[in-house]
Amino acid sequence: MDEQIWRGYASRGYLIQRAVFDVAEVDLMKSHYMAVRAGGSYPGDFAGVPANNKAADPLSQYPRLINMHDWDEKTGDWMCDDRLVNTVSELMGQPAKPLQTMVYFKPPGSRGQSFHQDNLYLKHTPVVAAWVALDACDAENGAMEMVRGSHLLGLLPCRTADTNVSFTDSETVVPDYLPQDVMSLNPGDVVYFHGLTIHGSAPNLSKERFRRAFICHYQGTTSWPIVAPALPR
Repeated sequence: MDEQIWRGYASRGYLIQRAVFDVAEVDLMKSHYMAVRAGGSYPGDFAGVPANNKAADPLSQYPRLINMHDWDEKTGDWMCDDRLVNTVSELMGQPAKPLQTMVYFKPPGSRGQSFHQDNLYLKHTPVVAAWVALDACDAENGAMEMVRGSHLLGLLPCRTADTNVSFTDSETVVPDYLPQDVMSLNPGDVVYFHGLTIHGSAPNLSKERFRRAFICHYQGTTSWPIVAPALPR
């Protein structure tokens, strides 16, 4: 990896790579996961904390999938794709091993996710995520936002989130001096980010556009426990 690219990741806490997957690959991922979602319920499905009007909450029809690689062969293949694993290994400075997979569907009108750090839940370091955009992402349909440089601050305290706009009920307290970068992405683009990088997204305000994403988390073959602060009750 070019030293300037690595230094940018080390400074920002994230790296964007464009067109890692081509149109045909992305279309296959989308059709596969839409069929999986329509096929029933699975371990770990999560539609978020209850909305004020559950019947009108689009996430109730499209709950998040998690750890599909445990039971879905295609997910295992995509997670182990050299394009992802090699980049993550270079960013970590050591071989990466698979840890977790997820798919977020984020249909039109759904809530976003409050700012958080993945290491709050994945309690080892180093951890790096590879977030594969399956749809075009922008501010209208709730593109992900990264808090630039936040990975340099360690695990930060949490507080209760506004569940009118977030499907999760806790949020990391974001230092107001750090910039927040909107991840404007095309299908097939990938954002890699550190387990301590604060990230989240606003609601999907579009009328017809999904904001689907396939996410893989990887852990270093040599890693250490990380102590997380207690979540708010």
